[in-house]
Amino acid sequence: MPSATRMFGTPKAIPIPPEFTDEPTLLRHLGLGQKELKKIWWYREGMYHRFAIAKGKGKSRIITAPDKRLKILQAKLAPLLDLIYQRRYPVHGFVKDRSVKTNAEAHGRRRHVVNLDLSDFFPSITENRVRGLLKSLGIDERVADIVARICCCNGQVPQGAPTSPVLSNMICYRLDRELLEIAKHTRAIYTRYADDITFSTYQPPSLLFKGQLPAAGRFLPNILSPELTMAFAGNGFTVHPDKAHYADRNSRRIVTGVKVNAGLNVDRRYVRNIRAVMHSIERVGLEDAQKRHDDAKGKGTLEVHLRGKIAYIAHLKGKSDPVVRSLALRYNKSFPSHKISLIPTAEEMLDRSVWVVDSSENYGTAFFLKGAGLVTAAHCVVGLDEVEILHPSKHTTTFMVKILKRDEHRDLAILDHSPIAETEYFELEPAAANAGVRAPVTAFGYPDWAPGDRLNARPGYVSVLTPKSGVQMIEVTQQLTQGMSGGPILDADGHVVGIIHKGGPGEGRQLAVNISQLWQWLAATP
Repeated sequence: MPSATRMFGTPKAIPIPPEFTDEPTLLRHLGLGQKELKKIWWYREGMYHRFAIAKGKGKSRIITAPDKRLKILQAKLAPLLDLIYQRRYPVHGFVKDRSVKTNAEAHGRRRHVVNLDLSDFFPSITENRVRGLLKSLGIDERVADIVARICCCNGQVPQGAPTSPVLSNMICYRLDRELLEIAKHTRAIYTRYADDITFSTYQPPSLLFKGQLPAAGRFLPNILSPELTMAFAGNGFTVHPDKAHYADRNSRRIVTGVKVNAGLNVDRRYVRNIRAVMHSIERVGLEDAQKRHDDAKGKGTLEVHLRGKIAYIAHLKGKSDPVVRSLALRYNKSFPSHKISLIPTAEEMLDRSVWVVDSSENYGTAFFLKGAGLVTAAHCVVGLDEVEILHPSKHTTTFMVKILKRDEHRDLAILDHSPIAETEYFELEPAAANAGVRAPVTAFGYPDWAPGDRLNARPGYVSVLTPKSGVQMIEVTQQLTQGMSGGPILDADGHVVGIIHKGGPGEGRQLAVNISQLWQWLAATP
């Protein structure tokens, strides 16, 4: 089997697919005869149709799509080209297991973001560049000519062909390598999603510019560092003059349309537009709303339009997110025959079930339990009539809730969760039976919580079941430190067997109140 030199990098053998061995082998794989090849060779421009799709803000993108037969041939070539392409880590567009979400996650919580956009990305990738690239990889010259001819239109890679994404990534291989080196030198994170390029840093990215840092907002590309300018020019690309943007720690930091200031999120206007369309449907009916929102829905129906937008938010934030759940519930009322599934993962449910208790003196934990309500430890709310609770996903949004009842002896308390919308939380299931000695259990809570911390999980085992001052306790092997008090102890099935009482390095025992004590207490009190 032939091999090639690694694209523009350290020599490394790349296996060339056997289908690319020679012309007869390639044509046999494609099911393509000489007569049809000749037709494609000379008349391929007539085998494409062009149309515009909306990009938002009144702009459009021209798609050059192949006809059915040419698309079949390109679809057969695309996986062969995928085998040759050696993906670099910063690439998130058109590659397996990568997406807009992973691209944004790479820059999560960075304080400074520089966004660049390559002008005329696909048109900049000419047929000659494609042909030369394939030949440089050791592919037979005639095979390279045929592949380039089938995959290009009007002398360039068309935006709309199945082969264009992988070819664009292959052409950008050297650019990715050079930009990655610049990022390392400037202590930045670099990613590329098609023509969208992002650098992010913790400190001001002064080394990415040849002079003073620009003010937050758009800037002209001519102030970029000479190294960046040379990297783009040397690889046949230019930066779009209207799409260079710098965001500092005090501004919205957006990466491929995703807000990364504090976790992944969409712009508020995106959600506002969805709500506006749904409000219109609820107020005037689907038929009239569809006429009013022709621009929003594009070529599809409002049902498809809304479903796609809600699915996108769910992809970024998870199905347990309150905004996603409220939008989906509202959508399901308008389109009951095509409901959006609201089944989150077990991890998402657990995350939304366990909250932080902020009693001003210190932090504790509370959790929603089916049949009981919002449960915590009594010592987390000692001396209080009401307390603030919050979820770490948005720690600036707090709820002031009343203490409905408490039992200092059992160290249990029930909080009033009526101010909290049902879309904000899930309820954990109680265990049907007590956990036995040596049974595996996991403790959940927020030890020494600070903004940015997520739910902490500590696995261990039940070491002993023991009464303490007449209250049935569970002693566990994992350490239950300050801040976890009031949190749940879950068995192997994810059901609650206890409520964390006390522990930590200064305590001799790690104890939780047996859930049976909660039911006994609730049954004995009105």
